[in-house]
Amino acid sequence: MAALHGLYPDSIMKIIQILSLLFLALLLNTCISPFNANAPYEVDGLVISGTLTTTTGLQEVELRRPAAFTTASINYGVKDAKVWIVDNQGNKQDFVADQVNAGFYFPADKKYIAEKGKTYILHVLTQDQSKYESAPETVKAVAPIKNVYTEEVTTTDAGLGKVLSGYNILLDTEDPATKGDYYRWSWKHFESISFCKEVYAFPSRARTATLTAFSCCELPCWDIDRCYKNCTNIMSDVLINGKSISRHPILSIPYCSTDYYVEVQQRSITKDAYDYWQAVEQLSANNGSIFDVAPAAIRGNMSCINDAKKTAFGFFEVSDVQERGFFIKRSEVKNRAVLQRCPPSPTNIELFTCEPCRESAYRTKVKPKYWTK
Repeated sequence: MAALHGLYPDSIMKIIQILSLLFLALLLNTCISPFNANAPYEVDGLVISGTLTTTTGLQEVELRRPAAFTTASINYGVKDAKVWIVDNQGNKQDFVADQVNAGFYFPADKKYIAEKGKTYILHVLTQDQSKYESAPETVKAVAPIKNVYTEEVTTTDAGLGKVLSGYNILLDTEDPATKGDYYRWSWKHFESISFCKEVYAFPSRARTATLTAFSCCELPCWDIDRCYKNCTNIMSDVLINGKSISRHPILSIPYCSTDYYVEVQQRSITKDAYDYWQAVEQLSANNGSIFDVAPAAIRGNMSCINDAKKTAFGFFEVSDVQERGFFIKRSEVKNRAVLQRCPPSPTNIELFTCEPCRESAYRTKVKPKYWTK
């Protein structure tokens, strides 16, 4: 390069140097392989959540397969699997698929329940002939519920002063003197409904559909709401063995002038189940639930017994259950109420297109156990 100074002026030399550097950069770039960010479309694993209890109506198995990593928090319900439970005496109970919500399976015998002291194993056979099996789980008795009650939650409003904003649902129980008791609390909210389907239409020149009406519902019918995310709600008696458990939080609800019906379950769980739900609790604080994409799933007591390469996530839990159901009289308030936070009421109902109340994991025409209205 130095020899060229005698042939060209300095201005020409600067241009030659710049072009040389650009050529070198282009040459280096062609030697680098591009990074392929394409994730696999589907993960070769299955998320299995099974629940067997001593109380009717609380038995279910949910099967889901994680979606692509690029579709976070999306998963697919697994259809057409064979699901059954066998106890330590060889008794078998088949589970059938929910016809409305893909991935849910319920006992063929709706009165089927677990028995205290018995041991159970969950079996799942998918369409590709993969066989999944749980570790044996034994039902242990749970302490009775002493009391379930509500407490008003108040806030301070600049203009109104102390006002009611919602309710906390709390529980009291007594832990037995025996060591090694583990608890999990859950709940179900039933809402009586008069419409079953939302009707959408495309307004003039609109590209997206909008909600225009509601179809009425064959009565009676109830929607079912239950805890799904960030609500493992577990406890060990390591630090409170033989003592009272008081004011344990179950659920918080906003203020609305209508009554609120809820069923609260207190469950016994095994040490393995407690460890599993504790891991879920730590993870779901950031990710949501056990049904998130595969990197967020947690190995439990399920395994694929005919193909070690297939991964099984989730847990099969067996529990003795103590249950309470009651109405919260939200219209009977001690403090001044703030603006209501009630579900929106339909403004346009199609009276002549009533929909059937289809039984599913989230809807029922069967009257809730403790419904007194």
